[in-house]
Amino acid sequence: MSLNQFITEILNIKEEDLEDVQPFKQSDDTLLIKLKLKNHQPLCPYCNKEVKIHGYYPRRLTHSTFSNRKCLIIYQQRRYRCPNCELTFHEPNPFINSKENLTFETKINVLKELKYPEQTYTAVARRCNLSTTKVQRIFDQHVNIPRKALPRVLSMDEHYFPESNYDSLYCCLLMNFETGEMVDILPDRKKSYLIHYLSSIKKDTFKDNTLKSELDNVEYLSIDLFDNFRELAHTYFPKATVCADSFHVLQHITKDFRDVRLRCRRTTENTVLIYLLTKFKHVFHHAIYLDNVPKYNKRLKRDVNYREIRDILFASFPDLRLAYDLKEYYIAFNESASVEDAEGRLAEITYRFADSNIREYDEFYTLLTNWKAEIVNSFIEINGTRINNSYIESKNRQLEKLLYNANGFTNFKRTRNRILYCLNRNDTFII
Repeated sequence: MSLNQFITEILNIKEEDLEDVQPFKQSDDTLLIKLKLKNHQPLCPYCNKEVKIHGYYPRRLTHSTFSNRKCLIIYQQRRYRCPNCELTFHEPNPFINSKENLTFETKINVLKELKYPEQTYTAVARRCNLSTTKVQRIFDQHVNIPRKALPRVLSMDEHYFPESNYDSLYCCLLMNFETGEMVDILPDRKKSYLIHYLSSIKKDTFKDNTLKSELDNVEYLSIDLFDNFRELAHTYFPKATVCADSFHVLQHITKDFRDVRLRCRRTTENTVLIYLLTKFKHVFHHAIYLDNVPKYNKRLKRDVNYREIRDILFASFPDLRLAYDLKEYYIAFNESASVEDAEGRLAEITYRFADSNIREYDEFYTLLTNWKAEIVNSFIEINGTRINNSYIESKNRQLEKLLYNANGFTNFKRTRNRILYCLNRNDTFII
């Protein structure tokens, strides 16, 4: 490959379009490429007459194709003049179509790298030899992702987002349950904001001939245990079936069981039991393998496995055994019930929690009572998959990575576009 061919590959142009090219290496290791394109003598765009060369205008363009060095193009751009109408204009070129000093290739490289959640604006700026502000400006100019249409099965969740320039600690996430595509990211989960958002959709999409709006597309709605979401669901999606996300229900019972364990640790003065409750709390996890090979324990002064440790704690704390059995009983119900038998089985479980007299489970009993219909609905299956927020929780983890790597964001509009851009495979940029 000749030097000219190598340079044309870097510049993404054809060798026959080059009239002159001269590469230089500056003292700071910057690659400087001086070039002039061949004259293809265009016609006047206004009167379609022949034009003449009016002069040359040197343009200094940043061309970030290398991560280890800066690359600059000094481009001698022709300016044409039409003798007939006296219009002057620049020759077309493959590098840029505006007055900016960045080539198309540079912008595309930046935008491709920002597609990955782990990439920060600062890191991309460093590799592309640009400023962080410039990278952010490129993103703002070329990525503006509109809201998707509301789907048949809609998942709603929130994410902690205290750095936002909105007066809110949480943003609200909307996702298409069937495709896993993020529908929209809202800056606030407060009821007043959500009312405004949903009312706007209804107003903008309402059709007089059908008396329906886009809100009527939603047949199922999966939400976490947030009362505002449920109230809005019944108001704006009256025909939709509202489902409580099973993951959040399990979070509640897991937390309540942890509180029982911590109470047992606080109320005992036996240092060995305190040690076991702290060091071996994993023996209470669901589906953990307990029959491991026994190992010598200095505190107990004998060989024990996980099952024996758990039995010691159960014997010392009857409340802990009962709380564990209730937790496992609900988890078994969650894994095995169907929409046909869920209501009856849930009623029996609710009675067991009410009869346990474990004060830490009062909150969970109230939850089972208040969210009975939504928990039963959560056993409905769509295309063989139970309706839940597991997909949106996986998106939440990607979002968490994005926010963690960036050390937070303040500009919510930019953040919204970045989240949708990174999390939705088909969302892209426009040059």
